[in-house]
Amino acid sequence: MTVIATTTVRLANRVRMRHTSTGRTIPVAARLDAVPYGWSLRVRGDEAIVSVRDGAPIPTTAPTLTLTVAEPRLALLVGTPSLSTGLVAADITLDVAPVPMALAVELTTPSTGAPRTGRTVTARATSGPNPRPTVPLPEAAPGVYRSGPFLWTAAFTPLDLLVGGVLLRQLTVDFATAETRVRLVDTT
Repeated sequence: MTVIATTTVRLANRVRMRHTSTGRTIPVAARLDAVPYGWSLRVRGDEAIVSVRDGAPIPTTAPTLTLTVAEPRLALLVGTPSLSTGLVAADITLDVAPVPMALAVELTTPSTGAPRTGRTVTARATSGPNPRPTVPLPEAAPGVYRSGPFLWTAAFTPLDLLVGGVLLRQLTVDFATAETRVRLVDTT
């Protein structure tokens, strides 16, 4: 048997998108703009992997990779669903901020389950400067307290839900929906 030639391919870049509020990576689709000879791209879940064949010419400028949020529902809920970056480092993470979303809390009484009205409801960050940032949830309907659109940052992941200034529960905003809605018994 005669060996005619061998080719070695090496990993050049690993690129991912990360949600700034949760710190989790996001499933992506990717496109390598102007693919240089000997370069290839594949996507594996939440990573775009760029490989280069040894001996391929080195481009004079760094190739550009465009990542797009692959999940259509999630793409609507991030500030920038597509980002481009020059392939200038082996490991690249692109941070994506969420869009403003609402939090709705339905409060009920412990014994009857009737709507609990007239309460002061506040979402408070669990991290950040003191005093912790807060978001008011005014009563939108009897027993339903709703924030306006708000950019829930990492400081609010998770958040403390206060009723009358007393901690009722810790919650996490669902970043896959435009409004997180929870139903809780008011035990304060």
